[in-house]
Amino acid sequence: MSQHPRDENIFSLATLLYARLRKVNSRVIDVVYLMQNPEYALHAANLALETNDAELQGYAIRLKLALDLHDDEEQSSPQTKKQDTVDEGHVSFSLF
Repeated sequence: MSQHPRDENIFSLATLLYARLRKVNSRVIDVVYLMQNPEYALHAANLALETNDAELQGYAIRLKLALDLHDDEEQSSPQTKKQDTVDEGHVSFSLF
């Protein structure tokens, strides 16, 4: 059973983001959870965008486009504004 090409592209981008984010910022993300949860994906992409690494920022932009992620305030409903926090339990730190 093969995956949809869109899913394969997103998985590839997410793993590139994972590897580079770990190297540049010592942050580790959960790639599978990223693919399942748009809020977490947006959080991970924004972490990457905050770095000064052009390659990492490029992966984040491509991932946001592939997943059609937006962090505009006007797109958030009052209910989602209450839940703006992201479960940091899926982001861990690495000393290696």
